[in-house]
Amino acid sequence: MTRFIYLLILILFIQSFESWAAPKYKVGFSQCTTNDLWRQTQMRLMEIELSFYPDLELIIKDARDDSNTQIQQIEELLAQQIDLLIISPNESEPIAPIVEQVYNSGIPVIVIDRKVKTDKYSAFIGGDNNIIGVEAGNHAVKLLKNGGKILEIRGLQGSSPSQERHNGFVSVIDKYPEIEIVRSVSGDWKTKSANEIINEALAEELEFDLVFAHNDAMAREVRRVTQQYRKTRDIFILGVDGLPGTEGGIQMVIDNVLDATFMYQTGGGLAIQIANDILNNRKVSKQNIIPTLTIDKNNAPMLKAQTDQIELLHNKIERQKLLLTIESSRNKTKNIILFFLIAVLTLTTALIFMIYLNLNDKKKVNKILIDKNEEIEKQNLLLKEQHEQLKKIDKELEEATQAKLTFFTNISHEFKTPLTLIKGPLESLMEDSMPQADRKKTYEIMYRNTHRLLQMINQLLDFRMIENKKMRIRANENNLDDFLNEICDSFKPLAEKKNIKLIFQSHVKDPRVWFDYEKIEKVMFNLLSNAFKFTPQNGTISIILRKQKVNNPGLFAEEVCIEVSDSGVGIPKEVLPKIFDRYYQKGESRIVKGTGIGLNFSRELVELHRGRIKVESSEGEGTSVFVCLPVGNLHLVEDEMTRESNRRNSNNPELPFIQENKIPETENYPKNLEDDAPSILVVEDMPDVLEYLQMILSDKFKIFTATNGSEGINQVLEEEPDLIISDVMMPKMDGFEMTRRLKSDTKTSHIPIILLTAKTAIQNKIEGMEGGADYFIEKPFSKTLLLSTINNLLLSRKKLREHYRETLDFKDTGTDINKLDQQFLKKLRNIILENIGHEDLNVDDLASKLGISRVHLYRKVKKITDMSVSEFVISIKLKKSLEYLRHSGKTITEVAYESGFSSQSYYTRCFKEQFKVSPSKYMKQFRSN
Repeated sequence: MTRFIYLLILILFIQSFESWAAPKYKVGFSQCTTNDLWRQTQMRLMEIELSFYPDLELIIKDARDDSNTQIQQIEELLAQQIDLLIISPNESEPIAPIVEQVYNSGIPVIVIDRKVKTDKYSAFIGGDNNIIGVEAGNHAVKLLKNGGKILEIRGLQGSSPSQERHNGFVSVIDKYPEIEIVRSVSGDWKTKSANEIINEALAEELEFDLVFAHNDAMAREVRRVTQQYRKTRDIFILGVDGLPGTEGGIQMVIDNVLDATFMYQTGGGLAIQIANDILNNRKVSKQNIIPTLTIDKNNAPMLKAQTDQIELLHNKIERQKLLLTIESSRNKTKNIILFFLIAVLTLTTALIFMIYLNLNDKKKVNKILIDKNEEIEKQNLLLKEQHEQLKKIDKELEEATQAKLTFFTNISHEFKTPLTLIKGPLESLMEDSMPQADRKKTYEIMYRNTHRLLQMINQLLDFRMIENKKMRIRANENNLDDFLNEICDSFKPLAEKKNIKLIFQSHVKDPRVWFDYEKIEKVMFNLLSNAFKFTPQNGTISIILRKQKVNNPGLFAEEVCIEVSDSGVGIPKEVLPKIFDRYYQKGESRIVKGTGIGLNFSRELVELHRGRIKVESSEGEGTSVFVCLPVGNLHLVEDEMTRESNRRNSNNPELPFIQENKIPETENYPKNLEDDAPSILVVEDMPDVLEYLQMILSDKFKIFTATNGSEGINQVLEEEPDLIISDVMMPKMDGFEMTRRLKSDTKTSHIPIILLTAKTAIQNKIEGMEGGADYFIEKPFSKTLLLSTINNLLLSRKKLREHYRETLDFKDTGTDINKLDQQFLKKLRNIILENIGHEDLNVDDLASKLGISRVHLYRKVKKITDMSVSEFVISIKLKKSLEYLRHSGKTITEVAYESGFSSQSYYTRCFKEQFKVSPSKYMKQFRSN
């Protein structure tokens, strides 16, 4: 009995120290800044609210308006093992990764005031900034009854309140054509920035009737500055925040500093309430939008009275809290003594009796509570699982929608290539000027691409049947050895062209299997097409047939497995689980062409046979795909079997396209061209497109070819063409990357580049132009447009060369010449002028100083100015000598030597050739004038 008394005394003693124990939870608060009244009010409300939650300890970090500092401080809070994070982001996008990291680690996150570009947080608290913008817009319209001009001073560029307030404001103003936003500029939320903006606007005499500042502090600064410029109060000023107190927006409206402000409550107290609910496992709303209110002269006095009363109550609460703390400190010792007295007096008289009576009841109650808790836990777990499942389904639907959009975009791009090779040759045939020898090739190109277009449409229709579960198999018993031998025979020409070893091995004595000949043929075609696509020359592709037992026999006990292996590039480990996903494409879609349905389609066809398909791969070593089909027909239903053969009478119609898909040789188009005919490099990985471009260009231009960007760069360095035509989507290196590299290299930056592509999105055009492309032509393209573009670019370069040859003026000429080329010519001219007195300055010296080879220097100068390096050097020296003749007062002999000429006679001869007059006559004419 004594043992129970000691136990209860110990319990009461522990309880007496609970008021001094450390708080139960640590809450970290990452504040973007504490340097303004709004943030200070927010933190004060949080501190007041904390007095009601003794279990919470608030740790505040001030990021001082710097996103990098805020990220570092959040990491410091994590090191302090916080239980919950409250964050007011400095900027939406840079802070998103660290917010996701905290949330994914299991720590709840409350985002307050500003949003982040992620949905991985527990709750958001803040006003609807879009509505604030709309309210501001409506009030501006009300003030500017007859129209007017508005200056908008926005918040921090990357913050969500600034963006949303601007969008809401503009959505209203755009409805009133008589009202115009004459300038909208970021003020970073700071009075200093607002001061600079309004001073600049007034200095420029910018006309405006109303200023909308995204916070009251910037709005107040605008009023202060404008009053210095304008004696009368002739503009309206709107702010945002509407804080109480003598420095707040409400007082500014009463004092006529602002015409109106829009209350943007801080949500500080609500943040502490929600944090407490989350930490105590109570359900909270993810979105907690605080309503806004327009404050003008009509309601500002009333609101000020209310806020003053609230402020008075807050002060009383704080004073009462201080008194309670003092009183609590004084009573600590008394409480300890009291607890001990109560323990001694009550426990000695009642505990024995209470323990005896309640022991059995306590056991029963505990049992009931345990059962209830287990039931609640199960329900919570079930709800959580359902919630996670819904989130997963929603994410999968979003990914599927995006994948479908990408698929249909890619398939439309795929259609444009064969359409180009039908439309373009048709235009050429309609001109009726094509040689008879080229007509047959043109018809062949059109036929192949008509067939290719039909093939793509058929594949798309088959895929839709699979998606709608309408495709059925018609299987009969076939010899798998014969079937695979025929497939190999169809691919042998392609293997010979690519110098790839194609091997078939059978380890099955009885190769008869029930399958739909046409559908498994499509499966094998897809697998072998992929193998050939990713296997380099001199590689190996093997088809191996085996029979094996089934681990869990049901309707069939054995299966045959067809292994298709290659020695290609292999598949990365992280990609393998997705390889059969619908619409999935390995790699960058601009580099690896395709639609992302081939392997998924193959898997669906195999599964229609109750079979299975799997893939094994090692990156850099190769890939093996296994197709396993059941032996026998017990797994098939009656309407899936037929005794009629569905074997094709001829080869797969898709195969001729691949077999003839070879790169044409330039020598196939011998033309009688002049030696000085312009040369064009065509970079294209589609053989038919390459052949068509050669046909339409080779009668006027010397043609070089490459099949990807990497080969194209090598050809440019070797052949130095006058112009480049390139596709965008190519293996190894795409057209965008090739263009960027050529235009950023001094040796090749002068060569004009035309990009051909099926991608029509504006961002693709921007990417090409920013990389330095001179022209962008969409597929299917017009032959006339292409030839006209080529001629215009070559003519433009010719005129530019003539201009440089005649004037030696290297000033900015807009888009006619690459800026790198301008810098090159200026640098070359400066080197010549710096060494103008050295008559032994030669091409090798210039090339060394420029950091390029002698050959590239000669080619570069010739292509840009149509002069040799020596002619260019002499022209620069002669032009400099004109200044000496006009202003130096020296003799012609002295001018000749100072200009870097070895003798007066040589100088005179060069001067006459350049200016059609002798130096002496030029001096007389200049002095007489």
